[in-house]
Amino acid sequence: MRLSILFTLVSFLFLSQVWGQDTDLLLNHDGYHYIDRLDIRGYTDDVVHTDIKPYGRLALKEVFDKVDTSRMGKNERKWNHHMRILLDDQYATEQQGKGLFKVFYKNKRDFYHYKGKALTVFVNPVLYTSWGQDFHNYNGDTENRRISYNTRGLVIRGSLFDKVGFYSEAYDNQSFFPQFVQNRYEETDALFGETFIKPFKPDTSKNTSGLDYFSSRAYITYSPHKAIRIKFGKDRAFWGNGFQNLVLSDYAADYLMLSINTRFWKMEYTNHFMQMIDFIPNKPDQIGTFPRKYGAFHQLSYKPNKNLSVGFFESIIYASQQPNGNRGFELQYLNPVIFYRSVEQLLGSPDNAFFGFNLKYNFLKHFQVYGQFLLDDFNFSRRNQGSKYWGNKFGYQAGLKYIDAFTIPTLDLQIEYNRLRPYTYQHFNISANYAHYGQYLGHASGGNLSDIYFGLRYHPIPSLNIQFSYSRMMKGLDEPGVNNGGDITKSYSYDRPREFDHVPGQGVALNVNTLFGRLTYQIMNTDVYVELEGRYRTENDFKSASILGGIRANIAPRPIKF
Repeated sequence: MRLSILFTLVSFLFLSQVWGQDTDLLLNHDGYHYIDRLDIRGYTDDVVHTDIKPYGRLALKEVFDKVDTSRMGKNERKWNHHMRILLDDQYATEQQGKGLFKVFYKNKRDFYHYKGKALTVFVNPVLYTSWGQDFHNYNGDTENRRISYNTRGLVIRGSLFDKVGFYSEAYDNQSFFPQFVQNRYEETDALFGETFIKPFKPDTSKNTSGLDYFSSRAYITYSPHKAIRIKFGKDRAFWGNGFQNLVLSDYAADYLMLSINTRFWKMEYTNHFMQMIDFIPNKPDQIGTFPRKYGAFHQLSYKPNKNLSVGFFESIIYASQQPNGNRGFELQYLNPVIFYRSVEQLLGSPDNAFFGFNLKYNFLKHFQVYGQFLLDDFNFSRRNQGSKYWGNKFGYQAGLKYIDAFTIPTLDLQIEYNRLRPYTYQHFNISANYAHYGQYLGHASGGNLSDIYFGLRYHPIPSLNIQFSYSRMMKGLDEPGVNNGGDITKSYSYDRPREFDHVPGQGVALNVNTLFGRLTYQIMNTDVYVELEGRYRTENDFKSASILGGIRANIAPRPIKF
């Protein structure tokens, strides 16, 4: 019987009519900014619904096929050529040349690539080597700390029989982060975007420690119909159009996921199932594995025309461990079209449920307004008892993008505002909080806050990218023995100071201001860059300034968003 099931599965995968397969563009790649520009110009149409990232490369090829480069200036046409080589595999293959030793960089982009009847494969080294200094003033002492990133690895991606896409990457890291990142790690025992961390001190005579960690990501994709795309493996996602994200961001580490994307008419429907880790700081190996926790998300996006997009989403985060025993995986949440809240109530309301929507509108070929609304909980019965009830937990985002600002080609601006009420993302069962491996799944700084972000990007020449940003966050921290609603790893059932009059930022005030700049130069048409970046950050009375320079190859930078 097992052989029969295996034969049926293989037949389904390789003998049925299946549409071409691809892999996804890495999150945080510069290509996402360029696709934003094409979206505002009206080229994405119903090919790419920008509410959900990452994007598949075949979909990006369809977008580039529609672009009218005759209306672009000379500089913009060159930039489009650079970006298309990076994002469109077929276009890159058409750049075929002799390459290096007639083997490497034959398409002027990939270290090695091969295209045959059964197999298409792209192989590239992963490298991130940079050095710099962090000057900081913490606890009244002014110190300097070396910062560096040393990442080496390999990424392999491609397709098999044009029916199954595959992606795999692995790389080793030794990093010396700025002091404020090191402080966050020492407080939480978790590093944003990563899992198992090993601290080390290469020079015991200096008060400088580094972090050693191994990163890996792998998944497969499959399409039984041109309107359906299935993805299974270890990766992450980003649902929204902003710099921050209230719903599902890429701040946390990768997790095991199954994502099913269905496109029909002017709609796109996404099911996203996750297995995550209920992180226990400093867990001894002897007690066994970390407990598991699970997430089930779905979103329906409607795009009536090339300018307007509306998406409605809901999600459930739940823990396998319950007071009455080990629950395991909840099969009822696998129903791809049911209203999750009705299931959650049926089960006895044990889980952390969310609902909300995304909105995006492009106008005048230069502007995009976007926003998100996240509802964790709202109690209408308490309206007559007082205002600002603690259980009314929600947040919202509003933003504006402006491309070719003030008629300056390739100068793009963005401004964004986020606001989250206290206790948003918290749950009475701390294992069901909105976090994976101790890292937040939504906004990078949790709840009980408001923040504003301003970003600028400019490409004076196609290979040169200038970035600048300023952000200010106002967050309320806890006092001893008091839960003010900002730490999502706590239970909202304990230590609340009162029932009403709760406002974002309550508690011990934390004000964080960050100025950031990055200068990036792309080497030829490869995904290799020489970079120089600087950051100035204040956190109440603490100040830090850092500068960092180096080279990055075939890896997307993870922006520090807290």
